[in-house]
Amino acid sequence: MKRDATRTGSLEPASVNHENEAPPLYRKLKKDLYDQIDAGFFKPGQLIPSERALCLEHDISRTTVRRCISELIYEGLLYRRHGKGTFVAPRKIRQGLARIVDFNRTVLDLGMKPSTTILAAELTTAETNIAKELGLSGAAPVLKLLLLGKGDEESLVLYESYFPPDIGQKILIEARRREKEGVPFSTYDLYGASSGIFPLTVNQTFEAVVADGRMSGIMDIKKGSPLLRIQSVFLNADQRPLEFRLALYRGDRYKFHIMRDFAA
Repeated sequence: MKRDATRTGSLEPASVNHENEAPPLYRKLKKDLYDQIDAGFFKPGQLIPSERALCLEHDISRTTVRRCISELIYEGLLYRRHGKGTFVAPRKIRQGLARIVDFNRTVLDLGMKPSTTILAAELTTAETNIAKELGLSGAAPVLKLLLLGKGDEESLVLYESYFPPDIGQKILIEARRREKEGVPFSTYDLYGASSGIFPLTVNQTFEAVVADGRMSGIMDIKKGSPLLRIQSVFLNADQRPLEFRLALYRGDRYKFHIMRDFAA
């Protein structure tokens, strides 16, 4: 392998001037680490070699190694633990926003085993904002359905949904059937021929929040952990609201993407 132009006979890599190193050395180290992580050579939670070990293995300066590692941390592939070293970050579920993607497929694509648990199903009185979104009166009854989606028994997303009672009862029957059969699902998967309910559009808003005591307890995460909250209102062809849903996705396990056109 080509040696850094400024390397001396010293064994201390930190003494090398990074600015004089050939750019390909830096790019090669970053690509090598990225490829090893992507191929599973370094697995999530695994400690990667120390800076000094990487310096000696790749024959480059510590400044170059630190820059490479810092960028991989920024990109979410690595993370540091003070006094412990640098570790491979858990892989994130990459989910598109251009269309609805079922929970089962997104988790399977990550190589994890998906599952869904019904945490609560009850008839309750709609809060004012929920009643408004569903086109109901303030004191109207709604069916509340709380689902927890997991991957390899790790909590990933919490779904809190509200339905008009007539729709909610059909959705609940389908939810209980799938839970009994061990079929992973979100409420989106409960629509269609099996329930006889067909949404046409969904209005969504996205907001970054942190886990409060209730959320942290349900999802088994630290209080204050980052979450992405997606508020959705599903409507049928007649524009009747079918469901008001709050989905709370773990910020350390999900990332969302979309392709947009520039305005003409």
